[in-house]
Amino acid sequence: MKTEPKHVSQQAVQSVPQAPLLTPISHWKSDAIGIIAYVFEESEATLRQSGLVPEWTGYPPERPGAGIAVPAHHSFPNYLKLLRLQSGRLRLVIDARAVMRGDTSYQRLLRNLLADTQLSLVRGESI
Repeated sequence: MKTEPKHVSQQAVQSVPQAPLLTPISHWKSDAIGIIAYVFEESEATLRQSGLVPEWTGYPPERPGAGIAVPAHHSFPNYLKLLRLQSGRLRLVIDARAVMRGDTSYQRLLRNLLADTQLSLVRGESI
């Protein structure tokens, strides 16, 4: 049985809600656990929509100073910590690798850079 490919109209593609693009407010490097982490401060709703925090992860209670740290998990082997701020927003500290993996624009840029054989570092030329 041969099936025809389904075509999706451009209007339908544009109507699909996109996850918000978050910008980190800072970053830090931990020599102890060997990671670089990004720090975000956003509302709980924004963090839930972003997809950075796995769905199975709980959020800290609605009191300032409450927080949780997520241990490594087979489906999410990255560092993650949530802290409730005085304003009610959340501070998310997350392994940079987890953020970059979900950033399709960044992944596309890296693939295109690595595929460009005209770049001297890709061709193996000395610096």
